[in-house]
Amino acid sequence: MKTHQNPLFSDETQAHADLTTLESPTLLVDKRRPTGKRLLRDLRRQQTAAQAMADFGHETRIHGLTKGQFSLLDLITSTIDTIGPSHMQISTWTAAKTDVRTCCEWMKAGQILSSRWLVDLTFQRRTPELAHTIRELFGAESIRVAQNHCKLVLLHNDDWRVVIQTSMNLNFNPRFENFTVAHDPDLHAFYGGIFDEVWQRQPRDLASANPHTITKFFISEM
Repeated sequence: MKTHQNPLFSDETQAHADLTTLESPTLLVDKRRPTGKRLLRDLRRQQTAAQAMADFGHETRIHGLTKGQFSLLDLITSTIDTIGPSHMQISTWTAAKTDVRTCCEWMKAGQILSSRWLVDLTFQRRTPELAHTIRELFGAESIRVAQNHCKLVLLHNDDWRVVIQTSMNLNFNPRFENFTVAHDPDLHAFYGGIFDEVWQRQPRDLASANPHTITKFFISEM
């Protein structure tokens, strides 16, 4: 049976990156002793993202636990409220359409200055319309697809290099979640280098492949 190519998977709108072939360092060993203040916050009651980010500064590293009463989007919002308009890079397994639309509103309002998204290859299969929406809202070069389960947000401007590491995807999910937020230029550069290489080295010849072929490629290269 002959099948027609989905326009969402065309070379102009789709890119796949094989993370197993990256040449960027994949391990950062920080030998420096922490000089800043570490805040440990158990936020399993009714605390908000704004309360979680209270007292955040250049020398503060926040570690928190939640029961899902606020989302990663809320955490990003509170961080931007503190550090100001920023460039954003996000790695997530999945996202909700409403959260993607909210990020678009941030860009329109000047809170997000640019945006790049690294999502799992199944993201295309599960929500192709949302992947298409990301490209429409943030540009054709705003998204890459890989075998990805990493949840990570990088925010930067002239004064800040913030890294958010978390178990949360970019959707509301009322489950036990953890997160760490810190201004860490070295860690930001470490992750940013991986993002840069993914955007530079994506094998676009997989763009029109079916999900089985894409999955087979990633398994064979691991």
